[in-house]
Amino acid sequence: MKTLYLSHGDKGGCGKSVLAMLIVEHLLAAEQKVHLVESDPSQPDLAARYADDPEIVNGFLSLNKAGDSENAVSKFNTWLEDCGGENVVVNLPAGASETLDSLGDLLLDVCDTLGYRLVVTYSLEKNGMAANMLEGSIKNGLMSVVAPENRFVVYPRFKGEPGDFSWFSHPARDQYDAGEIVIPEMKNTDAWTVLEATPGRLGVLSDKSIAIPSGWRVTNQASVFRFYKAAMDAIAPLFIVHEEK
Repeated sequence: MKTLYLSHGDKGGCGKSVLAMLIVEHLLAAEQKVHLVESDPSQPDLAARYADDPEIVNGFLSLNKAGDSENAVSKFNTWLEDCGGENVVVNLPAGASETLDSLGDLLLDVCDTLGYRLVVTYSLEKNGMAANMLEGSIKNGLMSVVAPENRFVVYPRFKGEPGDFSWFSHPARDQYDAGEIVIPEMKNTDAWTVLEATPGRLGVLSDKSIAIPSGWRVTNQASVFRFYKAAMDAIAPLFIVHEEK
């Protein structure tokens, strides 16, 4: 089934790009072509990682235009109609809620018409403001238009354990249905540094049956492989297609 994945979360540094990368990796491992949209063209970090991958089609569309929200979403919808493939992954920028939360119905309507399942993830910060912003999105913003089985709250473990996040004890957590996933942390900081500096698929770079990438240590590859396997298990619920009710 055609699917549009939006990696959301209002602040920078909460793991949105990492999650978008993991979604791309899961699809590539399943031998599926991916249309990757960088919605902050000034920081195309994922596009750079997959620039030479023949199974990736990169797109660049700004979705952080609070003063021109409807035109920004309409341009994206037109791109989706004209260029979107079976799997579209959008790496949303910080502040995208200002553009999308008032226009989720427009995006969903186009997805329904074009036959896309809409999956939205929301990567958290630990503080109460992040929890309140997530509540607003689930109550009447972008997350509110997504089927409960297709919206996910994301705890990035590099920020802390789930119980350390304000959302974990927030009253709205029990009021609104949403899946929850925990993205593992790579504690080997040297391995993370060399990974960030090396373009290409994680699934290939961490494959112990091939040569260690230039500049890496054996322990770097082992740490990336460990992270990759744990992350693929963590995000598996995103790819479950539920029957329409």
